[in-house]
Amino acid sequence: HGKRKGFKMLHFTALAGTLGGETLIFAKTSSELVKNAILKGEFDDLRNPISILAVIMTIVTALTQLHVLNTGLAKFEALIVVPVYQTFLNAFAITGGLIFFQEYRAMSRKDMTMYSIGLVITLVGVKMLVQQRRKSVLPSHVE
Repeated sequence: HGKRKGFKMLHFTALAGTLGGETLIFAKTSSELVKNAILKGEFDDLRNPISILAVIMTIVTALTQLHVLNTGLAKFEALIVVPVYQTFLNAFAITGGLIFFQEYRAMSRKDMTMYSIGLVITLVGVKMLVQQRRKSVLPSHVE
């Protein structure tokens, strides 16, 4: 039963963090469109259905992220939910930004390697945190 609870906790926190990362990408897209409209007078972009969809998705993903995160916090310990959520938020925001905005094109091989190593270290650290926390929370088997 304890393993199942840990798996559910991971679902809530991973989903909330992933939605948070996507929210940041939609928010950056929306803010760039508004910035260009104000600074360059390019208001046609704001009338594009894709631009409107980006603004709507910013709101939808933000609200959904908050709902899922709050549900996870209500059901599980904040000491484990918050670090896992933050890790997924950062991983998806950064990786999503690299791909969506094609920022990877400006990265050197060294930058890509260091980013990949950092991502792996972060994910391994969260895995260790979850495992350690699960051991300390679950009652030990008495013989």
